[in-house]
Amino acid sequence: MEQIQKTAPMDQPINILIVDDEPRNLTVLESVLDDPGYRLVRAESADKALLALVAEEFALLILDIRMPGLSGLELAQLIKERKKTAQVPIIFLSAYYTEDQHVLDGYGAGAVDYLQKPVDPVILRSKVAVFAELHRRQREVAIANRTLLAEASERRRVEEQLRRLNETLEDSNKELESFSYSVSHDLRAPLRAVNGYVKMLQQAYGDRLDAEGHRLIGVVASEAQRMGRLIDDLLAFSRQGRQPVKSADIDMAALAHDEFERLVKEPPDGVTSLELKPDGHAPPRLDIKPLPPAQGDPAMLRQVFANLLGNAVKFTRRQPAPVIEVGAASDAAGTTYYVKDNGVGFDEKYVHKLFGVFQRLHTEKDFEGTGVGLALVQRIIHRHGGKVWAEGKPGAGATFYFTLPTGKDL
Repeated sequence: MEQIQKTAPMDQPINILIVDDEPRNLTVLESVLDDPGYRLVRAESADKALLALVAEEFALLILDIRMPGLSGLELAQLIKERKKTAQVPIIFLSAYYTEDQHVLDGYGAGAVDYLQKPVDPVILRSKVAVFAELHRRQREVAIANRTLLAEASERRRVEEQLRRLNETLEDSNKELESFSYSVSHDLRAPLRAVNGYVKMLQQAYGDRLDAEGHRLIGVVASEAQRMGRLIDDLLAFSRQGRQPVKSADIDMAALAHDEFERLVKEPPDGVTSLELKPDGHAPPRLDIKPLPPAQGDPAMLRQVFANLLGNAVKFTRRQPAPVIEVGAASDAAGTTYYVKDNGVGFDEKYVHKLFGVFQRLHTEKDFEGTGVGLALVQRIIHRHGGKVWAEGKPGAGATFYFTLPTGKDL
């Protein structure tokens, strides 16, 4: 006999065992139950039926009661005693045992139905169809359960992998903290020495230096200050990747106004008040449109406005009437905020460089900066589940956008 796979495909025919000591009766049953969805297995004795049940699994057993040797009732009792076959439904057929007590004995032996011969073909087909459909459903459930178990096992494997990765990440973060401290301490020390020696040189030998000597000393001092700012920005960028994101309600209009006022009152290192507002130029003007409140980390979003407004102030410095506009637009997905200026702008073919670390579209000679500020903005907004992009044209200003999703869990 062919073997049934335990993980049978969904469309595989259902096994039905028909048992009768009369071959003619088996042929009649095969004719009545002829269906491509069934696979009928014949057994002409109880012994052959037992061998078939050991070899493969069946959805249903149609069993004649009166047989030589082991009767149908005795066979049913043996079947119900075996764990593997105990749940197989049994339909008894009999032309002789038709009294009520016989029927009760059949049900007592574990039958699910008791039919008298000659069997009505329509009734038999309908009853077999019910048990066949039940078996199909059970098979579907078994396959679904195996799938769920496999998914659960895979999920446990992934969770364990994530746990190990998190441990590795935590170790890496500790190493990075140590590295950051080393950078902060070890790199600042020689910079302080350079600045100190420059001042000593200016005080002790300033009267002996010509104009070129003073210019060179100024370059050294300026570059040392720029290196200090670069270290500060790199450390800030590094910390943003490890700092937990807190959540609070934020008045974005007040945040933008406060940062703008601070930027105007406290020019960046190396920028004089005259450079910030050249003669004949109006001071930067801030135009704040209605801004919806946001949900996010106040300190981080303050840094976003500090960097974007700082860039706007810096790149409108040569504009006689600099204007910086801050606005927003909301939809179901969240709110898009923007910072727009009428400054020098940029060529959009280089827009892919804007948010990279150390990427600059203007030289240090033209505009101060380290090329880290916009990368920091992008990292903060990404950690809030949003995105950042920019638009601009040379000589026609620039607009920077960032989104904050509605109801985003931080």
